[in-house]
Amino acid sequence: MPPGSVGAPTVEPAATPAAANPPSETSAAGRPAQQRAIRTRQQILLAAARLFADNGVHGTALAEAAASAEVTKGALTFHFPTKDALVQALISEQEQRTRAAIGTVLHTDVPALEQLVALTHALGRLFTEDLIVQAGLRLTGEYERADREAYRSWITVFEGLFRRASDEEELSARLDPDAHARFLVSSVAGVYLLSMVLAGRADLEARLDQMWELLLPSIVRADRHDRIPAIRSAR
Repeated sequence: MPPGSVGAPTVEPAATPAAANPPSETSAAGRPAQQRAIRTRQQILLAAARLFADNGVHGTALAEAAASAEVTKGALTFHFPTKDALVQALISEQEQRTRAAIGTVLHTDVPALEQLVALTHALGRLFTEDLIVQAGLRLTGEYERADREAYRSWITVFEGLFRRASDEEELSARLDPDAHARFLVSSVAGVYLLSMVLAGRADLEARLDQMWELLLPSIVRADRHDRIPAIRSAR
């Protein structure tokens, strides 16, 4: 019998899944669990970073990382099924934080040489203050399957700044941007390593400043040496 005919039974429409569980309620119900998962993951990363920074990749076990994070090993392996996954996550996080610090400096409106000096100090602060960055740097050096792209990207950034400084007529004409970029990355890495070993990173800023004190007179054009104090003080 067609709808609306006399005597047709009245049938209430069945509730659809969407009506029974409005999207807003479903997403709201899932949000606390998602937030807890994010917090747990970060908690594990920080605890593991401390262990890897102190003991290295071969001196740290997943069980130790779980205990340090105060989570079960099952909770840890839910987020990071293997030690390899945990190591790669730390290296990836370190690279993201390093890229962010570099991007902040590159967006400043100052001459290229001042950006170079400021960039080394920004990286130095990150190396000193950020546990995940410290762990990521150590893991990049120790872990055989680690991607070394971060170091190559630093060389590219430094080379670009040297080329810009040359265009700004602040550099010695004989300077090779690529060779000096590689030298500078090596110098920053070496200063960091020596500061970590001899002073627990406490003197890193002073050692970077000393590095520039020695380096700037040899790369800045003689008729621009009056600019060296301003360049060296860039942060």
